[in-house]
Amino acid sequence: MKPTVILGVLITTLALFPASAAVDCLKLSLAVKHEVAADPSKVLEIVATEVSAAPACSCEIVKAAIEGCHAKPETVAAIVQAAITAAPDQMRLISQCAVAVAPDALAQVQAVLAKLDPNAGKARSSAKSAKDAKTPVGEVAAMPNPLDFPGQGPVAPITGGPGGQPLIPIFPPIIINPPEVSDPNPGNNNVPPA
Repeated sequence: MKPTVILGVLITTLALFPASAAVDCLKLSLAVKHEVAADPSKVLEIVATEVSAAPACSCEIVKAAIEGCHAKPETVAAIVQAAITAAPDQMRLISQCAVAVAPDALAQVQAVLAKLDPNAGKARSSAKSAKDAKTPVGEVAAMPNPLDFPGQGPVAPITGGPGGQPLIPIFPPIIINPPEVSDPNPGNNNVPPA
């Protein structure tokens, strides 16, 4: 009972520090791990509280919570969802840390990401955002090509180099036929004895 009370006081003390104060993520993760191990039923509350208090330590908090309660894939997904809800700007980091500790929960974590991803949903279906997406295309098309020299326009490959005419002219190959060897004894059909 006493270790749980001491850890609770430690966690509360860390939560009272201002957000600008540097929090030691290692000490915080150890405290979270011990607190979750003491009462696994409150893992989601602990994760949400600690991640909202110290979003910079969200990776360590999620890892400690998963290890502290020996979480199954469904619990890992719930921990990830609670942490992302507390610190939405740390979404990718939280999910990667959870998968690093519990790789068997990859499918469940991906399902949570698909559900909570801020890039999906009304931002993609909005007609205004589709119209805004077309605006930069004209700006990009109006930009000059960085390979063009100033005032010369497009430059073609020069002759006499790579991609152009060769520097040394290529002549057709010279074929030298060997001289015909005639028989030194044309009338002698005798074959020497072997």
